[in-house]
Amino acid sequence: MKLPAFLALLSMATHVATAADLAPFPQADLMPIGVYYYPEAWPSNQWARDIANIKKMNLEFVHMGEFAWAFMEPTEGKFDFDWLERNVQLCAEQGLKVVLCTPSPTPPVWLSEKHPEILMVDATGRKMLHGTRQQGCWSTPTYREYVGKITAELGKRFGNDPRVWGWQLDNELSHYGKEPCFCDACQTKFRAWLKAKYGTIEKLNEDWGNAFWSQMYQNFDQIRLPNTKELVAQINEHALLDSQRWFADEAADYLRFQTGVLRKHCGNRQWITSNFMHMFNAVNPALLGKDFEIITWTHYPAHGNLNTGPLGFRLGGAAEMSFSHDFHRSINGFEGLMELQPGQVNWGDVNPQPYPGAIHLWIMRAFAANAKLVCTYRYREPLFGAEQYHYGLVGTDGVTPTPGGEQYSQAAQEIALLRKLLKPDAKEPAAYAARRTALLYNVESRWDIDDHKQTIRWDTMGHILKSYRALKRLGAPVDVITEEKDFNQYPFLVVPAVQLVDEKLVQRWKDYAEQGGHLILTCRTGQKDRRGHLWEGPWAMPILGLIGAKIEFYDTLPVPNSGKVKVGKKIYAWTSWAEILEPNSGTSVIAEHADQFYAGKPAAVTRKLGKGTVTYIGVDSEQGDLEAQLVRGVFPRASVAVENFADGFLVDWRDGFWIATNFTEKQQRAPIAKGAKIFFGATEVPTAGVTVWQE
Repeated sequence: MKLPAFLALLSMATHVATAADLAPFPQADLMPIGVYYYPEAWPSNQWARDIANIKKMNLEFVHMGEFAWAFMEPTEGKFDFDWLERNVQLCAEQGLKVVLCTPSPTPPVWLSEKHPEILMVDATGRKMLHGTRQQGCWSTPTYREYVGKITAELGKRFGNDPRVWGWQLDNELSHYGKEPCFCDACQTKFRAWLKAKYGTIEKLNEDWGNAFWSQMYQNFDQIRLPNTKELVAQINEHALLDSQRWFADEAADYLRFQTGVLRKHCGNRQWITSNFMHMFNAVNPALLGKDFEIITWTHYPAHGNLNTGPLGFRLGGAAEMSFSHDFHRSINGFEGLMELQPGQVNWGDVNPQPYPGAIHLWIMRAFAANAKLVCTYRYREPLFGAEQYHYGLVGTDGVTPTPGGEQYSQAAQEIALLRKLLKPDAKEPAAYAARRTALLYNVESRWDIDDHKQTIRWDTMGHILKSYRALKRLGAPVDVITEEKDFNQYPFLVVPAVQLVDEKLVQRWKDYAEQGGHLILTCRTGQKDRRGHLWEGPWAMPILGLIGAKIEFYDTLPVPNSGKVKVGKKIYAWTSWAEILEPNSGTSVIAEHADQFYAGKPAAVTRKLGKGTVTYIGVDSEQGDLEAQLVRGVFPRASVAVENFADGFLVDWRDGFWIATNFTEKQQRAPIAKGAKIFFGATEVPTAGVTVWQE
């Protein structure tokens, strides 16, 4: 990679430390880039060569150990960390930081044989066996005991080691689609969780609606985790919602347990995290915001399962990636990609090559989203096992960089140069800050809607992303927040399909608007209480006064039918959900139905409320173009200027830098002011291109 000549002159520059440098992830570091390495899988005489080559690729840290329990404890109670110690030292000699992991996703065979009760049980009642990963059940006391022992031994050996930068707990905590576990320990823990929540069986019967179909329980011991394989007809969705809540709580408790063990040895000298799977909502990272210094996650943007745009299978989805950054960052202010695709993978329905430059695009998208680190899985392409054909940063010879390896090296060089250009006290541009928006994401509402979609054409996450995409097209900085956050720090608040509400939450929305905030709600919001019960009253009763309208009814359409909604002279198609509104006096209609038997009826409305506004969009459009148009209209009514970017062309600001990333199939123009300094890229940004500049 040939860098602009003037950047070479910056190589002698030094950074002046500021207060921000004292944080767990100093501003001065911007975004270190690292890689997974598995010394246990390679001959020991190649370790030094591999670690040295990682350094030559300009990477800054190495991640090791999450699948190595059989090597750390080859027989019960006999711990061997000497091989790991050697690799930690090799990294230190090269000036590389180390992220160590607890090996809990891969229990050794001796543990499974001695204690088969640790193995998870699937919905059919089959006990999983040794031979893959995540077969252990973290609810069993025996498994936690052994996990605690290996974690403690790791902590004793490396918890006070300055060569170790931080820790990752477990790996992609889940059972890879087989969750929850239905073993006896899980059944017992679920019952205990229910008893703690409800107190009495009478209260549980009431909240679960067990009068329906005579589902009444007499005591908590009669309850089992809801399992479609054990039930003849539809599952009780209130029981299902509670089981999802329990599973997320139990997963968080397990990670909190490991954190507690490690803290005894590493204190706050080393940071702790876990890598959560992208868009996997069975485990909720927001529950660990106070336990971890940074929230990290896994993302494989491009494989044949994805079709966002004509090049989505090669580029991935801009909105999906950006949304996850904005969600994980908002949990406690620090986020990173712990596992990012290095190139072609092996586990999709089909596994095409990423678009040229796409990997660099993903890395710099993380930088634009204020990620504090990026790590790729993995350094060497495996020669054996279930992940053959999965690219690494080097190919099968162990030394030749792959296209992804070259792009990681390029990004690492760029980050190093940007550190020299950092202006620590740079202020967020006023026009950019004026567009700052919070998008409220409620995982329990997502569960509840997905448990009973009412139409197979509905996609909860797809609906949420339509609002998110609309905001990014305006050039808005977005925080994807949970209910615990303060709404009032944001000029705009978008609430897409938050189905489960209570009076307190609705009052907070009302107060927010009255105090000058601009609130946007979408369809399926406010339909149920926290239990998942419909309201005894008008449809979506708690929000009707807020939106200034009644919801007469909703409609869904079967394949291949579609409906039409009109905004001015433009027509938009919908298929999955549309509400027919009846506005109150003082509420303005901004979209109306253009066909079906309710043609001419309102589909979206807006009103003034105190110093602010409330807008309600009652339709889930087919492509998200309706949402883009209606969300756009809120900003000029609030006297806030916006951009007009193509869907998939993202422009953000961090630490004094503007970063444009192009996920579209066409060249896009970056909004670069006259006199700005372009460091990488150009004003015309090609597909998979990145441009970075300062103004």
